[in-house]
Amino acid sequence: MASDLQEHPDGDPVAAVVLPVYGPDGTCLTDFGPDPVVAAGGAPRTGEQRQVEAIAACPPGPELDAWLRGLDLRVLSSKILVEVIAAQDRVESHQHARKLAMVAELASRDEMSPQWSPLAGAPPTQACVAGDELQMRLGWPRVTATKTVHRALVLDGMLGATRQALEVGHLDPAKAQVLTAELADVSFQVAHAVEDAVLPEADQCSVAELRQRVAREIRLVDPEGAASRRERARCTRKVSHPRPQPDGMASMWLVLDAADALRVDGVLTHAAKTAKALGDDRTLDQLRADGLRDLVVGDVPASDGPAFEVHLSPGLPVPPEPRRSWNGATMTDRDGALLTRPVEPIPIATLTPLDDPAAATATAAATATDAVAGVGQPASPGGALDVPPGAATDTEGEGEVEPDTVATAPSARTERMASGAPAGATGPSAPTGTTATALGLSAAPAPARRGCTRCSGRPGAEVRITIPASTLLGLDDQTAHLDGHGPIDAVQARALAIGGVWQRVVTDPITDRVLDVGRERYRPPAALADLIRIRDKTCAAPGCRVPACACELDHTTEFHPQPGGDPDAPLGRTDADNLGLVCHRHHRLKTDGGFRLRQISPGLFEWLTPTGHRYLTRPGTGQCHDATADPYDEPPPF
Repeated sequence: MASDLQEHPDGDPVAAVVLPVYGPDGTCLTDFGPDPVVAAGGAPRTGEQRQVEAIAACPPGPELDAWLRGLDLRVLSSKILVEVIAAQDRVESHQHARKLAMVAELASRDEMSPQWSPLAGAPPTQACVAGDELQMRLGWPRVTATKTVHRALVLDGMLGATRQALEVGHLDPAKAQVLTAELADVSFQVAHAVEDAVLPEADQCSVAELRQRVAREIRLVDPEGAASRRERARCTRKVSHPRPQPDGMASMWLVLDAADALRVDGVLTHAAKTAKALGDDRTLDQLRADGLRDLVVGDVPASDGPAFEVHLSPGLPVPPEPRRSWNGATMTDRDGALLTRPVEPIPIATLTPLDDPAAATATAAATATDAVAGVGQPASPGGALDVPPGAATDTEGEGEVEPDTVATAPSARTERMASGAPAGATGPSAPTGTTATALGLSAAPAPARRGCTRCSGRPGAEVRITIPASTLLGLDDQTAHLDGHGPIDAVQARALAIGGVWQRVVTDPITDRVLDVGRERYRPPAALADLIRIRDKTCAAPGCRVPACACELDHTTEFHPQPGGDPDAPLGRTDADNLGLVCHRHHRLKTDGGFRLRQISPGLFEWLTPTGHRYLTRPGTGQCHDATADPYDEPPPF
């Protein structure tokens, strides 16, 4: 194994890391000597804790790799096996860093940067062909190869500290990818400042938490560039083209402004839960997917049993095609009148219940009138709804369009999602007037509204922001929190807050919490529940980023006695010291999965896993500490 002494770079000998040796029955045969923690006045540690410390302290390299290869995994305890897996991950990070160094060397060769002839047009976005070389040799997807080359070049150049952290196993490849992706487009000074701030604790947080920390540090280091960075990012919004999946399926990727994405998610979830409550047998995921398809496409496969049929009729007459000026700046018609932009025809979408032939006839007869009227026509007696997709209502009569009055054409399946009625249903079980209302869509023209215009009248489309009052008043530019997304800059927060409905949260200035309600009440009052959600923001489990709005409020110490548990065990209270947020998965792990949870102080949680690993977390702040090898009497680091 390792020698007792090794030479330090400055020439002084230092003690080398001693890796444990195990016998055939899994017994540790290595004597680690006196515990330095005890010598410093701390509580003695167990033999397993000393082994965990020794394994975690060994840097990746040939020695650790050889030790891992020589282990008999079957005789190791679960705690040691988890630490062995972590050591193997450090070795793989070291090897990944070496591979990226090779890729960077390849990309720096002259033959990888050909001279692109201007005769064929502008040079390609990716001028280096190293990614194409690797794609052919290794069978990687082109996007993967290109990103790998880009990451290697960034690590080899601007982010040298990140490369060193990857080499020693302090970072894994996924976290290194976060840093290269977020810092590649910032200045040299900003990148180095962010590296110095996030690298020391990068090994103790998840990939999502690291991404959040990097974004926060960029805002702190370069607050003036927040608006320009957000504008650049907003320009990347897109809907990808379908990617084939097995068995006739396909996948699509949607990138939107954070607030817009949350509203889309809220509308789909609300409609799906409404349909589920009214008896629809599809899963929530299936209902959300079908609802999105129907809102966009408007037609429903026969196998899904549409409740309505969509008819498209010609829209407004098309004006004469305008002529563009020589420089493309203005457009004129044939009479010379100046046009600001070309006018496109607006088709009319008519929704007709399939079980009402009379309504279909009446709707067809009224199509010409509807095409001229355009927007805001009331529902026909048969329940048909005529709106031009994408058109907007002039609510003020002065040409100013409010976002929440944009008319859309909800599809047949969307109506069924809200009502839960089967196709072809008649009578009270399928009232067409109430199905539109359940999705927040009204057949009659929407009245002009003042104030908030961002929810579009659809349940579930609202967003929640936590913003300091001083920032709301423009006195400073502190970061706000968008529920379900994370931190946002002050400019965006104030823009979203215009016309919003606000809830003031007042807490005790000394304890910063609502007084407990004892053991007489299981469900916390609204003020206490709101305080817990605002305090924790996310699930309390290590690395879990499920937002508060999707978490369950949990008594850390059980309020009710557990079946088969100790009848004399103390029961928990309903107060801020004993309430926390956990997602459904971690709630089940705490209840049935062998994971134990303790709230050391309000908002500070301790998790004990079935293998004996111990983690301290403070949700909402991204703080997480692996305390497996720490003495139990050592105070928390945060």
